[in-house]
Amino acid sequence: MNFRIVHVSIQRSHIHLIVEAANRKQLWKGMQAFSISAARQINASLGRPHGSVFADRYHAVPLRSPRQVRNCIAYVLNNWRHHGTDRDALKKPWKIDPYSSASAFDGWKQRQAAGVYYRAPAGYLPPVVWIAKTWLLSEGWRRYGLVDHFEVPGRGDE
Repeated sequence: MNFRIVHVSIQRSHIHLIVEAANRKQLWKGMQAFSISAARQINASLGRPHGSVFADRYHAVPLRSPRQVRNCIAYVLNNWRHHGTDRDALKKPWKIDPYSSASAFDGWKQRQAAGVYYRAPAGYLPPVVWIAKTWLLSEGWRRYGLVDHFEVPGRGDE
């Protein structure tokens, strides 16, 4: 496969993705396929046959260094803290964002330190993502430290 979604975070008005793509064409094709599939599923869950779901196109930023990848992972998986949605009453028992791929992420500082594994409530299905294949996303970013699940992106602690 030439396109993989490795990390995802679903916010109220937008989605953050970290993807691997073989080239620009594969990125474009993969994003197009993702957008179509997501729109169909969202429309079906809302009981409407069709309709615009994504108003804007995607904004791609190539990640080139281990530090940049580490900061991006922390930003995407902790983006709910940046927006303050981690303080919503429904999410209080969660240490990680339930609307992200955080439960599958093996680079949490807390998980490594104490062997913490996140148990989801019965019936919860986390977003499905691919395991990273590139060195930067699988190993390289770890040179700059594991991610603390209390980091707040955009506040200087990434």
